[in-house]
Amino acid sequence: MRPVSRGGRAVTYSKVGLMVLKEHFQQRPIDATFSSFRSMVPLRTPSGAQHVESELEAELLEQLAFAPGTYDLLTQPIIEYATNGRTRRYTPDIVVQLHASLDDGPCRYVIEVKRRADLIANATQYAPKFQAGRVAAENMGAAFRIMAEDRIRTPYLTNARLLRRHLDSDPELAAFDLIRRELGTQGVTVTEAIRLLCGLGMEEPDIRAGIEQAVAWRMLLCDLARPFNDSSVVRAREPGEQPGRNHDPLLRSLLDAVSA
Repeated sequence: MRPVSRGGRAVTYSKVGLMVLKEHFQQRPIDATFSSFRSMVPLRTPSGAQHVESELEAELLEQLAFAPGTYDLLTQPIIEYATNGRTRRYTPDIVVQLHASLDDGPCRYVIEVKRRADLIANATQYAPKFQAGRVAAENMGAAFRIMAEDRIRTPYLTNARLLRRHLDSDPELAAFDLIRRELGTQGVTVTEAIRLLCGLGMEEPDIRAGIEQAVAWRMLLCDLARPFNDSSVVRAREPGEQPGRNHDPLLRSLLDAVSA
């Protein structure tokens, strides 16, 4: 059954199954108070900048915005769904719409962000809420996930903060083209790549920026589950190879995260 969108209309999708989330869901306001956390995360996704009410939510949004295949993000969406002939409401922390071109797996996630100690201490209290989350997610063709700090505060967060700025402009291809031409898809460390390109007449600051940008755009692949530094091994993508869930630690974590 389709979910009910704002105004009682059925949710509609584009031809490739993408949903501009702000067009379909009202959002619960996050009010600033003396004792509460409230911040805005700037995003270039269709629904724009989003307010969050915890540092963990902000950190997860940063990583979701950096992950390949993310189309749109929305915080505190009010999801209306039908069950047993009744319309109900559920408000998760985040809803994510991924591109349908990703490999097998969910293209939408309904996410609750909680600290591990909170989940343990209040398991009984949260059980009905999480059950509502699973039903609401199922009704909108999404997967329900719970993300705690062990899945959010990882080296990927640091990498996303370092590299995500490069997604704000089209990539410069000079460093990538030279690495691909000289090495093909053979893996080299960042230090080796810099040495190679310096020998071909490029300046080190330009090389480093070019490598970071190529990694951010996933033209150069590396293991972003580990801190990205001069020892990181990078390689050019194989012809026809598309970055998917298996290339991205956060997308793998979402796929594996528990829903209860």
